[in-house]
Amino acid sequence: MRTVYREALQVVRLSNIPEVWRTGHSSDGPFKYDGGVKQGYLFRVDDGFFKRFIERYGDLFSDAPVVLPAEAKDGAAELLRRLLGRDILTVHGRRNRIIDVQSLHVVVVTERSPNGQRVPIAEVEAALVTLRTTGRVEIHPAEVGHRSSFIGAVLLTLPGVELVDGTPPVIAVRSLTTSDAPAERQEPITFEGDLSRPVTAAQRREQSTLRQLLFGSATVATCALCGDAYPVRFLVAAHIKMRSLCTDEERRDLVNIAMPACQFGCDALYEAGYISVGPDGRIVSSAIEENGTLAERLADLAGRPCLSFSENSRRYFEWHFSTRFRG
Repeated sequence: MRTVYREALQVVRLSNIPEVWRTGHSSDGPFKYDGGVKQGYLFRVDDGFFKRFIERYGDLFSDAPVVLPAEAKDGAAELLRRLLGRDILTVHGRRNRIIDVQSLHVVVVTERSPNGQRVPIAEVEAALVTLRTTGRVEIHPAEVGHRSSFIGAVLLTLPGVELVDGTPPVIAVRSLTTSDAPAERQEPITFEGDLSRPVTAAQRREQSTLRQLLFGSATVATCALCGDAYPVRFLVAAHIKMRSLCTDEERRDLVNIAMPACQFGCDALYEAGYISVGPDGRIVSSAIEENGTLAERLADLAGRPCLSFSENSRRYFEWHFSTRFRG
């Protein structure tokens, strides 16, 4: 077990910790059923207790880590899948792009490695664990491995972190401050300056042709994933393989590269890798631990035939299944 010891700037007495926090804690934690303290060391505290404690008393600890948002709690493989096809910047401003996520490695394109270079996912995972447990990671080969620049770029995409100047540079969890804490009364939030600004953006010139191929002049069409019919304004021409990672030839394969997907969950679930299409053309869903609406939705979609699956589109679905699907 890896632990980090920090002394508080002042004592936090038992009476300072609300009784409801203590009595509501799980039985294997540091508190007795009546809210008293057990004798012993290194009791694990519940996530809810830790979050409330740090929010109230975190400023009493030197460089105390804060609770990261949910997005930062995913494993390295899931985080890397979310970054697939995106340009991410290292601490020195150099561009990296993930083009493939394999079982043990991620393939990264840089200026020095235009054809891609493999980085062990385990190294990214180790850096994530260090960030969560200590609140900071030195971006140096001795600390995070040979591809430290790429690992730093990945960590910088997490919400709630910041770059600390120094040699070597450090990525740290942003500490809670008084301004971060919720207040009963706050001044109205406003924004000074122009609310709009001109931008130059690349346009997907084939998009209108894709929609014409998928929907024609129809006003109602069927989602290829759930099989339900909706007005076409609620359907998107979804790329089966991420457009940013398609070759020019694949982007021009308009008949097979896209499918109609509804905006009532199917497009987002496919994009995030919660559902995919298996070799038999049927939808497979990711196994998740939580119960509730998401689990019910995934169970409802699993096993349905994908209406856009064919021998010609198979290779694009295979890419998604092997690269994006959470499993």
